Amino acid sequence: MSSITIDRDRCNLCGICIDACVRRILKEENEAIVVTDPTQCLLCGHCKAVCPVDAPQLEAYRNSEFIEVPSGEDIPDPDKLLAFFRSRRSIRRYRAQPVEREKIEMIIEAARFAPTGGNRQHIEHVVVQSKDKLIEIRDIAIDVLADQAERIFRAIEKNRAQEGMLPESLQMALLYMESWRQLARLRNEGTDWLFYDAPALIVSHMLPLGNTSEVVDAGLSSMQMVLMAETLGLGTCFCGLLIFAAETEPRIKEILQIPREHIAPVSFLLGYPDIKYLRLVSRRRARVQWL
Repeated sequence: MSSITIDRDRCNLCGICIDACVRRILKEENEAIVVTDPTQCLLCGHCKAVCPVDAPQLEAYRNSEFIEVPSGEDIPDPDKLLAFFRSRRSIRRYRAQPVEREKIEMIIEAARFAPTGGNRQHIEHVVVQSKDKLIEIRDIAIDVLADQAERIFRAIEKNRAQEGMLPESLQMALLYMESWRQLARLRNEGTDWLFYDAPALIVSHMLPLGNTSEVVDAGLSSMQMVLMAETLGLGTCFCGLLIFAAETEPRIKEILQIPREHIAPVSFLLGYPDIKYLRLVSRRRARVQWL
């Protein structure tokens, strides 16, 4: 990974970057700001963002992307921003209209600027627009879920025969079993209740590093993607069942060209909504403990 340097011709020794540095690897020495250990730099860009003369230089990034922070009037009003959040719903009816490549690229850009643990920027994405591939992935996933439903059914029947009363874990499984069976029945009748005939699918994946950050990072980036989709007139729907199926059946990752050792925590459908909602979403009151 490229490291950070300080342009001495620009630097005015104000020292603001020293306090902003996350890893505390900047200090003033011999009338200059020096990097004490470039290998420890996260390339977060905080030093560059606060420098009034743009002295820090980060080789890994395009300098043109470090534009000025928007002024106050360009920042959304809190009430309007909250209403925008509430206007996003999971879309399960899509128009038979392809999503333009440039719009998908903007959605991916939204993910690129999401925070990641340690600024690793390790998330990769697969965009599926081929109708044939969407159908192939969908059918494999539904078959996997239907097979799991039968396994659950046999476990439930065995438990009933031996104990007569289902434990809570199998009661929950019973709910999934029926819905997964229904997915297969409806698919065979020509109705898609997994992908809802969406024209595009985005799957995020990364190499796991043995901590919980990967799932959090994927969630953060995917939320920025689906909100960007809203601004572009597109609808989205997260598809956790595909993620479950992909971890069960290796063929799904193969079709998606996701390395077998990678995890894929998030996927969502994408397309133009074929439904219009007239009211914002409501939710149960937040459960908060104030300390």
